[in-house]
Amino acid sequence: MTAEHSSSNPLSTASTPPVADNPQKKKSNRSKILGILFALVVFSWLIYRVAQHWRDILPNVDKISLLDAFSASILFAIFLVTFRMITWWRIIAGLGHPLPFRPALRIWTSSELARYVGSGISQMLGRVYLCKPYGVDAGSASASQILELILFLLANILVAVSCMLWLGVKIHGQARVWFFIACALIPLLLLTLHPNIFYGLLNRVLRKFRKAEVQKHLPAATLLLLLAWNVLGLFFQGSAIWLLVHKPLGLKPQHWWVVTGAYCLAWMAGFIAVWAQAGLGVREPVFVLAAWVALPFSVRLTLKNPKVLLDFLSILLRLWATVGELMLATLAYFLDYRGAIGATPPPDLPDR
Repeated sequence: MTAEHSSSNPLSTASTPPVADNPQKKKSNRSKILGILFALVVFSWLIYRVAQHWRDILPNVDKISLLDAFSASILFAIFLVTFRMITWWRIIAGLGHPLPFRPALRIWTSSELARYVGSGISQMLGRVYLCKPYGVDAGSASASQILELILFLLANILVAVSCMLWLGVKIHGQARVWFFIACALIPLLLLTLHPNIFYGLLNRVLRKFRKAEVQKHLPAATLLLLLAWNVLGLFFQGSAIWLLVHKPLGLKPQHWWVVTGAYCLAWMAGFIAVWAQAGLGVREPVFVLAAWVALPFSVRLTLKNPKVLLDFLSILLRLWATVGELMLATLAYFLDYRGAIGATPPPDLPDR
C-alpha cells in the first residue's frame, strides 16, 4: 500500500499517537485559575467584612453622590487618554510608527482591558496583533508597550514614595514591605530605561525568536519627559480619587496626598503581583493598608470603623477604574468602528 493510501485510511489513525498537550499552555491556564481563585478569596473576605459592619459605615457611604462618582469616572477616562494612551502613542511614533489617533486609542484600550481576561503576555501579544495591520512590527509594538509600562510603574513608585515621605507617615506591617520594594525599584527601573541596556536586552530576545530587531531608539531625554508627564498625570488621577472618597472619609483638599500615595502604592503592588490578573485581590488590601497608615489621626477619630470603610472604598475604587476604562473603550470603538471591523484599510496600505 502506498503512503498516499495509508494516509487516507481511517484505520491508520488508530496507530497514530495523540498529540501531546502544550505544557506552557497548561501552566498558563493553571496560573490564570489560581489568580482568579486568589481574587475571589480576597474579595469575598472584603465583602464579608463590609457586610458584617455595614451599619457602622452606612452614614459615611451615604455621603457619596452619584454625581461625584460619575464625574470621577469621567476624570479617570480623561486621565487614561491624556496621559497613559498619549505616552504610548508618543513612544510608538518615536520608534518610527506614527499611528492615527483613533486606531491608536482603540488599540491601547483593547489591550488594557485584555489584562482582565488574560495574562500580561497575552495582553502584549494582543497589542502586537492589533498593531500589525498598521505596519508595526512585533519588536516595535513590544518595545513601545514595555517602555510605557516601565515609565508608568516608575511614576507610580515616585509619587507613592514622595507622598508617604511628604506626609511623614510611619509605614508598618505589610505596607512597609511594599514601601521598601518601591524604594528598591527606583534605581533598578531608571537603569533599565537606559537606551543601551533596554534595547540591548530587547534585541537579544528578538534575535532569539528570530524577529526583526528594533533599530530606532528613543533618546533618554524623551523618556525623562514622558516620565514627568506620567507623574503629572498621577496627580490628576489623585484629584479624581479624592473627589470620589473625600466625603465618606471627611478629607480636606490638602489631604489629597493621602489617597494619591496610597493608590499609587497599591497599583504598583498589583502590577508586580504577576499571579493576579489586573492586580485583582492585591491592589485592594494594599490600598487599605497604605491609606490606613496615611490617614491623619484627626480624621480617624471622626470615623466609626475606618478600616472597614476603607475596605468598602477599595472595592469602590476598583469599580470606578473599571467603569472609566469601559467608558473609554466604548468611545474608542465608536470613533473607530470601521477600523475595528476592518472596513477601513490603514493609511498607505492596500485595500484588503
